[in-house]
Amino acid sequence: MAYIPAHVANSFLFQARLEGILDIDPLKIQKLVYFLHGWHLATRDAPAVGERFQAWPYGPVLASLYHEFKSNPASQEGHGANPIEGYAREIDPVSGKFRSLKISRDDIAFYDVFDRVWRRYKGMTGLSLSTLTHADGTPWKKSRDAGDMYLSDDDIKNYFRKLAIGQDSNE
Repeated sequence: MAYIPAHVANSFLFQARLEGILDIDPLKIQKLVYFLHGWHLATRDAPAVGERFQAWPYGPVLASLYHEFKSNPASQEGHGANPIEGYAREIDPVSGKFRSLKISRDDIAFYDVFDRVWRRYKGMTGLSLSTLTHADGTPWKKSRDAGDMYLSDDDIKNYFRKLAIGQDSNE
């Protein structure tokens, strides 16, 4: 089951606030969602989000998340490298009011991967995470070198499976 990118992002933002981690900026949220997607593909053989990642200059990007977090509604200024203060919002079709949703903790399969990704990457900056996506052999690098607009989920899955095998051999 693929999830709505905003709900996945909100899950990271919620967890960060719960733990007092205040450095989740637009770059970092993009990369956290990307790494979750990659590990989800590699370990569950299913995408984490129902949107394709684009090969932007600073790494893989979901356009919907970019547009959601590119500006801070409270200040009418861009977030830039500033931490995201709120959550992704959507309009409830019944009430017409804004709401912010995250993935329920009852979704054990989702949080099995989410928790591992969170523990592994939460201490890194957005720029550090972006640097990881730029290494030779990454799906982003492959897409950029080929001039492709989108990353292939097959490339992402294969790359993260290789990472998983490398981890097993190092333990």
